[in-house]
Amino acid sequence: LLKPAVQETVDATLNRTVSSGISGASFYTGQFSSVKRSPEGKYVAVSSRGNFYMTWEPGQTFWQPHNRASARRLQDMGWRPEGGLWLATRGGDLFFNNDEKNLENFKQVNFGARGFGILDVGFQPDGTLWAAGGSGTLYKSADGGKKWKRTKSADKIPGNLYAVKFVNEKQGFILGNASILLRYIGA
Repeated sequence: LLKPAVQETVDATLNRTVSSGISGASFYTGQFSSVKRSPEGKYVAVSSRGNFYMTWEPGQTFWQPHNRASARRLQDMGWRPEGGLWLATRGGDLFFNNDEKNLENFKQVNFGARGFGILDVGFQPDGTLWAAGGSGTLYKSADGGKKWKRTKSADKIPGNLYAVKFVNEKQGFILGNASILLRYIGA
C-alpha cells in the first residue's frame, strides 16, 4: 500500500498553523498564482494574493508556510541552479536566497526595474541571468545577479513577458502574452 507524499492539504496546513505567525494565512481559501519545481523535486508556491509562500521537498508530509521577505507582495518565485530561491515582488524588487537551510533569509538585489514588475527569472548554464516582466521589460546579468542591464531591444515589444526558459547555453525562449515568443540563439 502506497502512502501519499503529502498527508495534509494546503488549506489544512495553513488553518492549523494560523498561530505560527504566517501573515494572511488564517482561514485560507484560495489558490497559488505560481508553483515552481527544482530539479531535485522541491517545490515553491506563491499565494494568489502574494502575501506568503509555501515550500515542500521530498520527505516532508505537509507544505511549509513562510512569510514574505518584503513589505511588497510577492509576484513570483523560483529555484536558483546553484541552490536557494529567487523572489520577485510586485513593483519590481528582486531578492536572492543563498541558504537552502533557511528559505526565509533573502537579500535584495540592486536591480532598478523602474517600477515594472518582474514576472520570471531565467538562468543560462553559463551563469547569465535574464529577468522578464511587464511592458516588454527584459534585463540581463552576466555576473550572477550583481549588476543588471536593461535589454533595450525588448522595449518596443507591445506586451508582457511571462516566462524565461533556456534549453542550453545558446538556445532559450521568452514567452509573453498575445502570442509573443522570443528566441535566444546565442551571441
